[in-house]
Amino acid sequence: MKAAAGVLMLLAGCGAPRSYMGLDLTGPVGSMPDGLGRLALTALTARARDKAAQLELAGRFEDGRGVPADPDRACRLYEAAATTTGGTMWIYSPPVVKGGSGRVIPITTPVSPGLPAAHARLIALACRAGGQRGASRCLIRHRATRPVLQE
Repeated sequence: MKAAAGVLMLLAGCGAPRSYMGLDLTGPVGSMPDGLGRLALTALTARARDKAAQLELAGRFEDGRGVPADPDRACRLYEAAATTTGGTMWIYSPPVVKGGSGRVIPITTPVSPGLPAAHARLIALACRAGGQRGASRCLIRHRATRPVLQE
């Protein structure tokens, strides 16, 4: 009985999110009308951290193409598409036995460079937003976290 409960708890944690950026992703992509199917596929790909899909979905939220116009969501997606991700991350692993010592383990993932087009659209969106705090805050946060390129 305990084993079955443990398995059920594990399986419950494995479920993928049912939405992304406010878009419902529960229906099969093939069953949706053409435009909605492409939108759902783009959202699924963007959720998987594909920078081109994030850029496309951000443009849809910025212009209101197939989704309600939402500059805050557009800003978050532009920021994700413009930010370089991957590389080496160092993870501390505590000791496994009492009195043992922990260790630091390097985890390396492929580097995915940020898209310059997304960075330019992020700046343009923030400039157009003017008094809208969300897009301006997003731009400030993006500039603070953007790595400085060495020449």
